[in-house]
Amino acid sequence: MNFTNQDAIQHIPQLQNIACELGGFGVIQISGEDSHKLLQGQLTCDMDLVTDEQASLGGFCSVKGRLHSVFYMMKFEQNYLMILPKDNLQHVLETLSKYAAFFQTELIDASKDYELWGHTQKAPGNHSSEQEVLTVSNLDGIYDVHLNSLFNASILISRKERASELVNMLAGTTLADKNAWDYIELQAHIPMFGQAAIEHHLPHNVGLHQVGAVSFTKGCYTGQEIVARMHYRGKLKTHAVLSYIDADVALDELSKVYNEDDKNVGELIRSAIFDGKTYCLISLKEQALESSIFIGEDKHPTKILD
Repeated sequence: MNFTNQDAIQHIPQLQNIACELGGFGVIQISGEDSHKLLQGQLTCDMDLVTDEQASLGGFCSVKGRLHSVFYMMKFEQNYLMILPKDNLQHVLETLSKYAAFFQTELIDASKDYELWGHTQKAPGNHSSEQEVLTVSNLDGIYDVHLNSLFNASILISRKERASELVNMLAGTTLADKNAWDYIELQAHIPMFGQAAIEHHLPHNVGLHQVGAVSFTKGCYTGQEIVARMHYRGKLKTHAVLSYIDADVALDELSKVYNEDDKNVGELIRSAIFDGKTYCLISLKEQALESSIFIGEDKHPTKILD
């Protein structure tokens, strides 16, 4: 499956060579000799694939298979870093720490210790679900995590004391706002969500398996039985779908999606206002894919992107 659409292709020139400070993300640092073992038993992604050269998207589930959060997972020097929305950080830190008590590992909120920027390069990228991992380049201690994005997007991360060096690397780029980066992530079908949706979504319903963030071969992790049962035994009836409203509309997480008969057929995962439209990643029931749909209390007409 390729997630590109005509709107995204038209936006490539507009979104080339930009930079955006990622102030909405926090960082949980995981260190200690048992860190890999802890994370492999808790996260949906395969930690064996998280190396000095590769990062991964991932999810952290409850025992009922509901997501606490979606995040980027990477190695940074001798530590693992979980990069996730600040809204979710404290909840994830406290929940994961309950399991960490049985391991030789330490988890801390290290958000103030790191500098994070998103940027895009001048050439278009490649966006395909066939790429299961995110490539990492170590630029002399400043790390570049390359997304599977049509816009050739990366996250740059460094220690806070090297922030000026990181910013200097972005010389010649155009400063962009949060909306631009949210749109880039949304077009890559990355189902990041905030506090309102903690322990609400199932991984399949937000398309987490489609972006290389769920391993079905690595073995057990918390919530794995439910996630695997959905994948192998049940026909998936809800899908993550990209759509748009032809206007600037502020939407709340989990806004309901309705069909033309006013029946609830889905909900909003995330949205981004960009270039005069509101782009939405929605969790939509299969039978509604071919019908007219509307979102939010004001029933905004919503069109599915091809």
